[in-house]
Amino acid sequence: DGKGKTTTAPLSQDGKKVVIETAKWYIEYKDADGIMRRVPGCNDKQATAKMASDLHTAAELGRTGLIDKHAEQRKRPLSEHIEDWEKSLKARGNNERYAEGQAKYVRAMTQGCRFLFWPDLCGIKVQSFVADMRKATTKNDGISARTANGYLQACKQFCNWMVRNDRAPNNPLSHLQRYNIKTDRRVIRRALTFDECQRLLIATQNGGPIFKMTGAERAMLYRVALGTGFRAAELRSLRPANFDLETDLPTISVEAAYSKHRKQDIQPISRQLADMLRLFLVNKDPEEPVFSPHSDKTADMLRADLQAADVDPVDSAGNRVDFHALRHTFITLGAQAGIAPKALMDLARHSDINLTMSVYSHSVIADRAKALEAIPDFIGDADQGQVQKATGTYNAVPNSVPFSACNHKQNNKQKAKFSQVTAPPRTRTLDPLIKSQLLCQL
Repeated sequence: DGKGKTTTAPLSQDGKKVVIETAKWYIEYKDADGIMRRVPGCNDKQATAKMASDLHTAAELGRTGLIDKHAEQRKRPLSEHIEDWEKSLKARGNNERYAEGQAKYVRAMTQGCRFLFWPDLCGIKVQSFVADMRKATTKNDGISARTANGYLQACKQFCNWMVRNDRAPNNPLSHLQRYNIKTDRRVIRRALTFDECQRLLIATQNGGPIFKMTGAERAMLYRVALGTGFRAAELRSLRPANFDLETDLPTISVEAAYSKHRKQDIQPISRQLADMLRLFLVNKDPEEPVFSPHSDKTADMLRADLQAADVDPVDSAGNRVDFHALRHTFITLGAQAGIAPKALMDLARHSDINLTMSVYSHSVIADRAKALEAIPDFIGDADQGQVQKATGTYNAVPNSVPFSACNHKQNNKQKAKFSQVTAPPRTRTLDPLIKSQLLCQL
């Protein structure tokens, strides 16, 4: 037996196993979802039979909806559910930092609202909790609308997971609406100009090591960011295997675990950038990341290089340049180069064209003034060209009236009738809005 003692017992019907009586009886039954379950009972057979009867009854009532089949899940603390949810996020291939951040949002909400069990969840309390965090206090200015949406999105995602895994009947937070981030933008980024990009790359290439990266490594990091629009986390995930530089169409791929929309992205790059990367990757370890900037210091690192390039990180209007602004620059320079909006949206890997053109593509006054040159000049000198008389009248009756060509018989009758109409001179008023047949006949 399991304790290493010799035991005399009958064989199973096929003669391959020994049938040993256990200390407890076991119960097999189908639950409310039709799944076969096997649970331990009691040492006493009659007590186990009573338990089996209760389980069968509860399963039947659960199928008819007369009892709550989620009763056991309701008794579990929310902390256990959140821990299981975090594990499932990691098991699905999500970035570990992303999974921990989402769970952190939900734990902060449950602790702030004092939710201990699933039935405690209340949409009104969650909305009030987020609204209180947005209020300015003496210690801070409150969270932004974007951060508030992060809390709401994480909490709703957790509740949806509970429903999908049959731990809860519905999502009590599904009705909560997101905040409008356009009314509360704390950080307004600006795109670098082409000249500023060149100065940044030259100054960084010639600069010394800072933030555990050499000047050449930082310059190549900025080149890839400006040439692909990749986010900081996506750039940190790149390994030599992600670079396909030997084909006619060189590309860089981002694995689904590190992409924002959880799908593998394959981004084409210019041949010039591919040639520079080919030399840069010669001595790189295949198992190590190509770029390793500190996750919390990318903005500080870029700010130091901008100052070395004599580029102000914050302009007079308060618009700033941080690492994510390099993505704004990639999209803006693409728009200025004349890339079609749909193609630019695909390069930016956006699902909404409005996000690409309204938020990420920055238009400066010089670009707007240049765009005006394409509009014909309709405001000319009064001496140029023929000018209509002040009365705005013609001295002759029009020779013909433009009738529709859809009905030739009717048009012929209209022309015959019109040919018999005579009118005194100087009765037609020049009005470009008068174009209908009826008004022309009058």
